[in-house]
Amino acid sequence: MSSQLPSNWITQHCPAPTPSRNCALDLACGKGRHSFWLADQGWKVTAIDRDLSQTDTNANPTIDWQEADLETGQWPLGDQKFDLIVVVNYLHRPLFPNLRDAVRAGGTLIYETFMLGNEAFGRPRSPDFLLRQDELMETFGDWNMIARHQGPIRANDGDEITAIKQSIVAQKPSQN
Repeated sequence: MSSQLPSNWITQHCPAPTPSRNCALDLACGKGRHSFWLADQGWKVTAIDRDLSQTDTNANPTIDWQEADLETGQWPLGDQKFDLIVVVNYLHRPLFPNLRDAVRAGGTLIYETFMLGNEAFGRPRSPDFLLRQDELMETFGDWNMIARHQGPIRANDGDEITAIKQSIVAQKPSQN
């Protein structure tokens, strides 16, 4: 399992799975810290990243690990739908339409990544990898915004700023 703890944003805002809504996608999963956590919560997890060589994919055999480059222009998951999609510390704007399509009606997107201003605190520094002010809220503005945050992320003691991030929890409207 990953030694890194899952993001507080994810653990605080993740809905509980239900028997009929239990399929989750961890997009750009890295070493799998959120994949493992979601599986422990009862989600049926698909985890995708371009490089899984540093990921202990044998630690939880229930997770569907998929290695694919998300930035080729080809969405590797076809028409699969998910009840929950989690994206943390990753930004590739051309994937926004794929994310919108891949969340099942009534499903949830939890997205947390760096935004402009983060360059003063560390990587990433390029505007290509930093969200603009309100960008997630605008991109998913027609969804039900359950929670949102943008601005400084502070260390556990509450004093030191460690990053500048933007985060949303958005529910895709149910189809009539």
